[in-house]
Amino acid sequence: MIKKRIIICMTSDWNYDQRLQRIVSALQPEYQCKILHRPNSKERVDKNMDFKGINCYFKKGPLFYAEFNLRLFVLLMIEKADLFYAVDSDTLAGVGLAAKLRGLRFVYDSHEWFTEVPELTHKKNVKKIWSAIEKWTIPWASLCITVNESLADLFRQKWKKPFHPILNVSFRSVELPSQEPDFVLLYQGALNKGRGLECAIDTMQFLEKYTLRIAGDGDLKKELETYADTLPWKSRIQFLGKLTPVELKVQTKRARFGLNLLDGSSKNYYYSLANKFFDFWQAGIPSINMEFPEYRRFNDEYNVGLLISELNSEKLAKLIKKYDNHSEYGVLRANCLKYRSAFTWEKEAEKLLTLFRSLFT
Repeated sequence: MIKKRIIICMTSDWNYDQRLQRIVSALQPEYQCKILHRPNSKERVDKNMDFKGINCYFKKGPLFYAEFNLRLFVLLMIEKADLFYAVDSDTLAGVGLAAKLRGLRFVYDSHEWFTEVPELTHKKNVKKIWSAIEKWTIPWASLCITVNESLADLFRQKWKKPFHPILNVSFRSVELPSQEPDFVLLYQGALNKGRGLECAIDTMQFLEKYTLRIAGDGDLKKELETYADTLPWKSRIQFLGKLTPVELKVQTKRARFGLNLLDGSSKNYYYSLANKFFDFWQAGIPSINMEFPEYRRFNDEYNVGLLISELNSEKLAKLIKKYDNHSEYGVLRANCLKYRSAFTWEKEAEKLLTLFRSLFT
């Protein structure tokens, strides 16, 4: 039987986009997948995958997105396909128009509330353009998925159509974390505005026996490195750069706490449910999260981490020190291991496949 062909369109870096890696791993046994993407990395983790890079003259900003979507549209008009897959709103223009003109269906996967990201807060005209693209294209989508129930509810109300949550959970793990974790606080992810990284760095002045490890890259990396280098406690702040999922696992299982600190002034962050929350949980590592709806919902039921109401370095340090006690910390750690089988990618993959199968029946 000939597999249906799905063209997946993305601007993020495949090497580090764990959600897309998991989604494609679920789809590949039943569908033929091809990735059209911005070639960000010199080496790809999955060399057997069918990739096609879209090289652009402009490398960032509005001109990049305009050029990328134009080139994407041209490619999609000639690619053999049964279904298009738009990853986030920054591929919607090219995907939506090509699907409409060719009479094909497309899937919209919203990883975040795109028009409410901090980078667009003070760019009203740019925000209006992205909003117009969403208003024009999302009604055409045959299937819409997103990352949590809060965003799904918001999008259902906004777009008057079904949105299905597919959680950013990890594959089921049987590995155990270190018996005696290092006094390490670990951040993994984008080094961008609103991620609470300045607060994490400042917190280290109150935590003499801890080291902060920051894994990732982003717009603020150089600024954060420069700032950290001016501080008396700079030797306990380590920038690891971008790590592959395999490399991240090594760092994660040695950490005492994972950090997921976000600025609540961004609606996108307020309604988020980050990959890292489940990555830490699956690794058996308690995490420190903001008291936002999704994190509060999971933590109220499973008690797998700590919640803070504001980005305050002194209060954060005081909370962490409270759990220097092995018995109190041990409860959180035990809960992570006890309940990690409740949310695994294997379960989410079945939900995803059911939705995709419905498109072809």
